[in-house]
Amino acid sequence: MKFTQQVGFFMRSFFLQAGWNYQKYQNIGLLFIMRPFLSRLYKKDPKKLEDAVARYLATFNTQPILASFCFGALAKQEEHIAHAQNFAETHEETQAWNTIKRGLSITTASIGDRLFWGTLKPLTLLLALFIWLVLGVHIFESTPELPLPCLYIWAGSIAAFLAFNVIALFVKWEGFKTSYKAVYGACYGLTSFDWNKTIYNAKKIGLVLTVAMILLGIYYYLREFQQSIDVHFITRAVIVLFFVCISFITRRLRIPNMYLYLAAVVVFNLVCYL
Repeated sequence: MKFTQQVGFFMRSFFLQAGWNYQKYQNIGLLFIMRPFLSRLYKKDPKKLEDAVARYLATFNTQPILASFCFGALAKQEEHIAHAQNFAETHEETQAWNTIKRGLSITTASIGDRLFWGTLKPLTLLLALFIWLVLGVHIFESTPELPLPCLYIWAGSIAAFLAFNVIALFVKWEGFKTSYKAVYGACYGLTSFDWNKTIYNAKKIGLVLTVAMILLGIYYYLREFQQSIDVHFITRAVIVLFFVCISFITRRLRIPNMYLYLAAVVVFNLVCYL
C-alpha cells in the first residue's frame, strides 16, 4: 500500500466516532474510513463495490485508537476478496473477512480500554497534578498567596495532552501499517506489542507519581509546622492512604474499581462537608 493511502486512512480514522449510533455503533465511521480504498479496489466492478459497502455497514464497535489494527487487516483481506477467481473462493474469503472483523474488534476493544481509558488517561491526569505541585500550583489551596505565571498553570495540561496523544497517534499510525503487513498467525500485528507489560509498567509509574504527590502534599502542609496540627489535612491524608491500600485488596478479590472510586468520592465529600 502506498504512503499516501496510509495517510488517507490515518486522517479519516479520526472520524470513526462521527457517525456513532445506538443500532450499529461505529459502522458509518468504518465505511467512511474504508470507502476511498473500496472505490479504488472495485472501480471496475460496481456490484462488488455495492456488496463491500453492505458488509461495512454491518455492526462494528471497538476502541477508537486501536481500531487502526482492524482497518489494516480488513483492507488486506478485502484485497483477497477482490482477487478471488470464483464464487466459492469469494465466499470463503468473505467468511474470513467476517471472522477477522469480529475477532479483531473484540480484541482491540479489550486491550484498548485497559490501556488507554483504564491506564493512560488516569496516568496523564496524575502527571498533570504532579507537575502542578512541583511548580507550586497548589490546586488544593483556595486562596494562593501570590499569583502564579500562566505558563505554570498550562504546563501540566499541555504535558498531559502531549503524553496521551503522542502515544495514541503512534499506535494509530503503526497499528494500520503493522496489521496490513501481518498475517493471521501473528494476530494481525497485535502480538508485535507487549500490551500487558506496557499496561503493567504504566500502572507502576502511576503508583510512583501517586506516592510522590502524597509526599509533596505532606511537605507542603507541614513545612511551616510549629505548634498546631492541621487536623483536616491529617484526616484527608489518612483517607487517601486508606483507599490506596484498599485498592490492592479489591484487585486481588476481583472487585471492580468503580465501586472503590464511588466509595472514595462519597467519603471525601462527607469529610469536606463536615
